[in-house]
Amino acid sequence: RREEVTEKVELKSANEVVLQCDLGAGEFTIVPKDMAEAAVIDISYDPRHVEYFIESDEKRGKCYIELESEHRSHSHIDTDDNLWDIALSTRYEIAIEMDIGACDAEVDLGGVPVTEMTLDIGAASGVLEFSKPNPTRLRELDIDAGASSLEIVSMGNANFDYLNFDGGAGSFELDLRGDYDGESEVSIDIGLGSADITMPRGVPFRIETDGGNWLSSIDIHSRDADEIDDGIYESDDFDDADTRIILDISVGMGSVDVYWK
Repeated sequence: RREEVTEKVELKSANEVVLQCDLGAGEFTIVPKDMAEAAVIDISYDPRHVEYFIESDEKRGKCYIELESEHRSHSHIDTDDNLWDIALSTRYEIAIEMDIGACDAEVDLGGVPVTEMTLDIGAASGVLEFSKPNPTRLRELDIDAGASSLEIVSMGNANFDYLNFDGGAGSFELDLRGDYDGESEVSIDIGLGSADITMPRGVPFRIETDGGNWLSSIDIHSRDADEIDDGIYESDDFDDADTRIILDISVGMGSVDVYWK
């Protein structure tokens, strides 16, 4: 027997949002929406197997939203038992901390003013997308992906200072294209997995690699990338550019390919 619930988080005096998500097995979708509410959460779940928790509180001009779900002990885990559709307002600056377990997740933050974000994703498949430019500056975006299949799309639209990606035994597609303004630093560490990185054409870049080892490989697929030192590549226009990408790549026992589109 399935139950449907809708929870709305309305702001009283706050003008910033802090979202904390701790979501176990299930299917989760996050979309942007131009609305007065900070968030609207629709949940379809089986109460015999799933417990959920939603709480919000305002302190010092910020609205803190906490979302949790977990399977009851010894319950059979089925993602269909726990379906979440979350809409986030594009009107308020937001800091996001997400911890996602064995799930399918689709997250689009296009147009949402994200100032900070942490994503910890376990044995899951997921997509993280910025379909439209972030109207504010995202200071730091940290992604820790375990044994997962994760795709990140249009990350240039995130308007970030720092992007740190730590990938375990998974397969990752990292699309760094989008609108850049200023310097953005990207650090990518791949353990046992593989990653395809897509860079934006026309944006000056510097790529620093650990050179790989006999258990790993890093391949740079561009005639515009001049190797200025061992494992270090630059475009000709990097030094004089105000808007540019600095990419640092480290690989344990995996492979990374860098392309431009």
